[in-house]
Amino acid sequence: MITVVGMGRGAFDLTVAGKSAIEQADVVVVRSRLTHMAQTVENIRSDAIFCDDLYESQQDFDALNVAIAQRLRSFGDKKVVFCVAGDGSDDTAVRQMTDVNVIAGVGLQASVVGNSTESGTIVFTAQDFICAKHILVRPTVIKCIDDKFVASEVQLRLLEAFDRDSEVVFCTKNAVKRIALHQLSKQRYDYQTTLYILPKPLTEREVFDYYDCTDIMTVLCSPDGCPWDREQTHKSIIKNVIEEAYELADALEKEDNDHIVEELGDLLMQVIFHLEIATHDGEFSPDAVYSALCRKLIDRHPHVFGDVTATDSAQSLSVWEGQKLKEHKIKGTAQNVMDVPRGMSALMRCQKVSSRASKGGYEFENAEQVAQKVREELDEFLCADEQDRPMEGGDLLFACASLLRLSGVDAETALMLSTEKFVRRVAECERLLSEWGRMLKELSANQFDDLWEVAKRNVG
Repeated sequence: MITVVGMGRGAFDLTVAGKSAIEQADVVVVRSRLTHMAQTVENIRSDAIFCDDLYESQQDFDALNVAIAQRLRSFGDKKVVFCVAGDGSDDTAVRQMTDVNVIAGVGLQASVVGNSTESGTIVFTAQDFICAKHILVRPTVIKCIDDKFVASEVQLRLLEAFDRDSEVVFCTKNAVKRIALHQLSKQRYDYQTTLYILPKPLTEREVFDYYDCTDIMTVLCSPDGCPWDREQTHKSIIKNVIEEAYELADALEKEDNDHIVEELGDLLMQVIFHLEIATHDGEFSPDAVYSALCRKLIDRHPHVFGDVTATDSAQSLSVWEGQKLKEHKIKGTAQNVMDVPRGMSALMRCQKVSSRASKGGYEFENAEQVAQKVREELDEFLCADEQDRPMEGGDLLFACASLLRLSGVDAETALMLSTEKFVRRVAECERLLSEWGRMLKELSANQFDDLWEVAKRNVG
């Protein structure tokens, strides 16, 4: 049986239970002679075994911990005590073993937090912190920072959630001091190094996470928050979602990263706003939305999370659509096209409807057939009287959208590109007219054509 004795931070931290275990053990193993534990154990008995030779022979800490665990197991049925710093439970070699008894000592975190911690404080070993999936903006203790290389990795992870000038309580074997986060990798380290970092007040920070966004929105919608935000409903801000989505699409099209960051935030704000309204009104919880989304992503990717095979994008989309039909219990083409949301832009909905109809067999054989249909619809539009012109114009647009879809072009994107090109050319024409001191109405048809050609050459 292996018993782990946590020996705290100093020579006087050994508990009565820990001392008794050391005295009664058949074998006592100490992590290193270069710790306060060495002298404490040697004052109790003189036959302790140290692991410094393993430090010298192993290539990295993972291999070292495996080697220490193997040494401890090598004593078979003897009563083995393994002496480690801190409380004992967080020693990295101990984690290699399952059947151990731990006699807890004073934790390394005691040097930086004393007998109490801020509510919600999270305690990590350095290696656990480096490997953590998410770094939260919470009071955080990190212990067992052995050297500057580990410290550099810890610092990088902390910077994901904390401002670079955040105050850190930094403790080694001999000293406790306060430093800024960006100074962390420049300190001296030993086996007891521990730090404690607290988030700045919300209004003073530069680095935030998703939970901060939700907290801020809750404040804004509270009785002491913003009067306008408090008054909003799902319906009153419908147009905001659409506007923000289009502004994001514009930033993405321009490949303007600064604006992409801003517009992603604006769109995310709309999502959080609706979640806050729903929570306040008791309609549904944010967890319901997260759960529905995750369930959908898992269910619609059986080629990732299940046993379905999809080797390319086309097959992946086919699997997605098939799963969607099952979820919505859609059994026919009519139901499928009627399921397309009416809140989409007219052009986007047109393309989506024709795409779903094509999967049910309502499709032209090739692009040339659609082109011929476009010509027919154009003739009908030109011949239509005033009363029929809106419907015939719609037929023409529908045929054009079908032609683009069958040619592999997204109609919404294509029209957006074309409109943006037209805007650039008009702006350039206005600039040229101002430069020449002319008015558009003064130009002849040929002069206007010349102006337009110059604008095309200048701005594309």
